[in-house]
Amino acid sequence: MRQLAIGLVVLASACSDSPCDPTTESCTFTKDVSTMTVAAGREDEDTCQSWTLNNPTELWVNAIAQHNDGAYHHANWFFVPDDQFKLPDGTWPCDANQFMEVVAALQGGYLFALSTQSHDETQTLPTGAAIRIPPYSRLIGASHLLNAGDTAITTTMRITLTTIPTATVTAKLAPGRIQYHDLHLDPAAKSSFSTDCLIGDAYTGLLHKPFQYKLMYALTHYHQLGAYQQLQILGGPRDGEVIMRHDGFGNNAGTAIDPPVDLAEAGALGLRLTCGFDNPRPVEVGWGIGDQEMCVIALQAVTDFGWDGDVNDGTDAKVGVAANGEVQHQGACSIAAFPWDFNKPGGQGH
Repeated sequence: MRQLAIGLVVLASACSDSPCDPTTESCTFTKDVSTMTVAAGREDEDTCQSWTLNNPTELWVNAIAQHNDGAYHHANWFFVPDDQFKLPDGTWPCDANQFMEVVAALQGGYLFALSTQSHDETQTLPTGAAIRIPPYSRLIGASHLLNAGDTAITTTMRITLTTIPTATVTAKLAPGRIQYHDLHLDPAAKSSFSTDCLIGDAYTGLLHKPFQYKLMYALTHYHQLGAYQQLQILGGPRDGEVIMRHDGFGNNAGTAIDPPVDLAEAGALGLRLTCGFDNPRPVEVGWGIGDQEMCVIALQAVTDFGWDGDVNDGTDAKVGVAANGEVQHQGACSIAAFPWDFNKPGGQGH
């Protein structure tokens, strides 16, 4: 694994030091989570960062902002009870401390992700919609760092959480994700990759009750060969209706779905994800970091289950060529689902 030069960790005040009461007021909590130096030509996928919130009450987060000074290709941020991953705030190696994203999502939950190579962005949920962080939680970001330049970059990650009072929360959100892992971008060609995720079946099979899923937020992720990403309603009278489309690369890629889309009310079966790419290289491009590609969308919805849909290796198939020459691929969506508990306990505090 390539090595990363790590600089000084900068600490800031924790939530418990704030005079704002998140149970009755809209509050803002900000921290410079870490400052580090990324050497020229370095790529690293094993840096985790943590911020112990010291929050004695639950937090209902309606907006998340991040600012960094460069060298961040991407990062996924989670919350866990603060009796887990009891490490000093700042940076630490993910693998050496057995940090796994799926474990963090189950212990606590998914909070947000950085758009690809974004220095500044704010992801704001629709009015009244919020993600619950339990009392005494720790935020952890699993970061993919990349400095393709000729000089070192010293970069500070600043995170700002904006909360709303419990009484104003009208939409409690649970996470979902789709990724097309079996990517094979055709050489010197445009190509697209689509998968149909039958989340209605996954929901009823898990919880044994009528489907409940009102989509309120989507976050796109692909790399520099990505041309677009599109999310559609799957099944029912509105089959094929586009919920979200993101074109181009390098923009902040979070999209509030406002008004939200109620899949059950629409008679839908689930969601269809399509990622489009334009590969000028003479070789195939697959899934990965560096000069490889990804096709991922993170979702937040009013529901009581969390889920992860994946097109597993070996399931991609070419299905045709569009009129514009785009080579079309499809793959089966394999879903792992679990109940979502909006009353999860937090940690123990100090």
